[in-house]
Amino acid sequence: MIDTCQANTMFSKLYSPNIIATGSSKLDQSSYSHHADNDVGVAVIDRYTYYNLEFLETEVRDTSSKKTVGELFDSYTYEKIHSHAGVRYDLFRGGAEAARSRLITDFFGNVQNVEVDNTKNTSLEEDLLSLSRTIAAFRQIAEEEDAAQKNATAAASKPVAHQKKIQFAKPLTDDNWWTKKIFGATALAGCAFLWGLGSYLEAPQG
Repeated sequence: MIDTCQANTMFSKLYSPNIIATGSSKLDQSSYSHHADNDVGVAVIDRYTYYNLEFLETEVRDTSSKKTVGELFDSYTYEKIHSHAGVRYDLFRGGAEAARSRLITDFFGNVQNVEVDNTKNTSLEEDLLSLSRTIAAFRQIAEEEDAAQKNATAAASKPVAHQKKIQFAKPLTDDNWWTKKIFGATALAGCAFLWGLGSYLEAPQG
């Protein structure tokens, strides 16, 4: 069931089997609203949808109703909807005759017998608990990565202090320093003695 402008052009593209299709308007036609809500300020329901609901509420009172799909479709009139509603039967098994004879309760208001016990679904609870723990773990990892990234950014933005290397002078009381001085002085004195001795020997004896 399609309720929109040019709705019938949409169900013309269906190809899946066993479908009954209907729309609110044909090609180049609009689908009109029924009434607006003054408080909200917009239309709250279209005419096609409004009269579908009206038929179901007044003609199909319970699940034992014998109203058919054909009777619902026959209720679509231009006076009500203000557009030409369309129907497509060819995809349904058995064609138009089989489709029109189907009960409306096969599609709307059908009640299925479902048995529900009071057994707790522990497997589902365990899965949900495991999922919540996984989400919490991923969240913690994301928070830690975010904090580490912020710390790295903050560290990179701090000015780097230039460290000056200061070379200290060696103390004059170093034992090796005095030893080297004494050795040098002795060597100089020895050289001076040898030079003086050589000069004396070379001098003429008178």
